[in-house]
Amino acid sequence: MSNQPYPPDPRMQQGYQQTPDPAPYGAANDTVRSVNGDGMNVQSQRENYVDQAGNRIENHAEVFEDENLRRTNRRYWIARIVYFVLAVLEIILLLRFLFRLLGANQGSSFVMFLYNLSHVFVGPFNGIFNDQTLGRSVFEFSTIVAMIVYALIAWGIVSLCRVIFAPNYSGRQTISTTRRNRLT
Repeated sequence: MSNQPYPPDPRMQQGYQQTPDPAPYGAANDTVRSVNGDGMNVQSQRENYVDQAGNRIENHAEVFEDENLRRTNRRYWIARIVYFVLAVLEIILLLRFLFRLLGANQGSSFVMFLYNLSHVFVGPFNGIFNDQTLGRSVFEFSTIVAMIVYALIAWGIVSLCRVIFAPNYSGRQTISTTRRNRLT
């Protein structure tokens, strides 16, 4: 034995070089896990050993997992997707409204494609109000109503996600700790 303050690395054998294992047998290892009531999980791990050259090796790793942050990220992405779909739908409906208002040529393939695509979304609102016609121009109240209703539906979905994925804070805190020590 040498006069080293720490025992030699048990993973290293005389005359044979190998890479150290993540959890060596006989190395000093201290793992702490902690969980509190607010959805925060923490894991901390320390490892100390002496390698074959007599160097003291210390390894420390900490992992934090916050359930409330995860819920916030879900809420954020759902809101982004809903508002993106709403923006695409609103642009299609706005183009329909403007083309009908300005009397666009229905013989154009793009105009017919836009009318056929948007008719699916405007159809349920046809007949609520009488559309005003001025020659070839048509002021479609049904398209305006559809735009408002779809915006309200999107706002409702995002608000519901805010309630479902709200942070989960409780009044109490629970901490459990586990320690493991391996000595040579």
